[in-house]
Amino acid sequence: MNGSSSLPHGLRHVLVYARLGGVFPPPPNSQEEIALLRAANRALYRKAMGLTDAFLFVFVGSGDASKEAAAIEAYGFPAATVASIEGQAGDVNAEQDLVELQQDAARLIAGWLAKEHAGAIAFPPHEYDATKFWWTGVEQADPVFDWPFSAPDVAPILPDTHSAKAETWLAVLGHAMELDAIQATSRAGLGQQRAALLAATLCEWLHGFEAASGNGWNHFEPYAAIQGLGISEFALGFEASRISGSGLEEFSDEHDEDVDGLTAAALSLITGALRSELRNVLSDFFGGDAALFWAIYSAIWPRFDQPMVEALNSLVNLEGREEFADLEAPWSFVVDGWHESADA
Repeated sequence: MNGSSSLPHGLRHVLVYARLGGVFPPPPNSQEEIALLRAANRALYRKAMGLTDAFLFVFVGSGDASKEAAAIEAYGFPAATVASIEGQAGDVNAEQDLVELQQDAARLIAGWLAKEHAGAIAFPPHEYDATKFWWTGVEQADPVFDWPFSAPDVAPILPDTHSAKAETWLAVLGHAMELDAIQATSRAGLGQQRAALLAATLCEWLHGFEAASGNGWNHFEPYAAIQGLGISEFALGFEASRISGSGLEEFSDEHDEDVDGLTAAALSLITGALRSELRNVLSDFFGGDAALFWAIYSAIWPRFDQPMVEALNSLVNLEGREEFADLEAPWSFVVDGWHESADA
């Protein structure tokens, strides 16, 4: 997937537009008005195709956003929520006033996402990139993949920061790994087991980032993943034997453990072998390493007090500054697929 592509089936955009100064609607035929009209037209086209994207529009004013809501309705945006922050409309000159408005907007946006779109993952706007949206994300709209488990089965295996996003992560994983093609070319049952192993790899990878970022330890539990995702002993034995180049008996001798420990060791071997492929396809799906990094980093430390593009740029352009040391391990994790700190 690249930056100009439409979202694949089953996913929708979640977009936030925040105007903290100036007059709305913008002047006729201005660059901003044209961008909004194009965004509305795109949203209407996607709705006609059965894909309804979600929009939040945030303005500064008396708290009554009826005027702005009427303007948004005139543009034609479907599924739009309009909210107003108490404050003085018009130009915002004082830096302190702007900071306070940004903080108010951040609280409003965070609350809306938590209540209405908890499954959304930060994601480049792709089809809407001509419009300066404050925050953009993606979430599952319809389940389109045949998993051998349900999203609630995956949620507790993911890090806490991603558990509410289980459905969206599965949709992203399915498209990024082209799961339909894998299952179509696999013998009955093997495609399902392959899907479960990929899901386990994603869970482990996200846990690894938690540790690399310093947010906590790597709490991925292989045996819990085996049980929760329904991974068979046959699939574990077959893949572990293939990857290690050893027979099952030799592999068992190398891992002198009970059955549970042996299956956990097999899964760890398999997920370790799949990490690089997972990283590569996710980077491609998100549109690059920086976007992938932001998607998982901001799930831990969300930033809604400034436009997402600015927040991302200020974060990844830290080379030469003291703060870069804190980002070196998680950034290396995303770029390389793993980092020694992820094992902690």
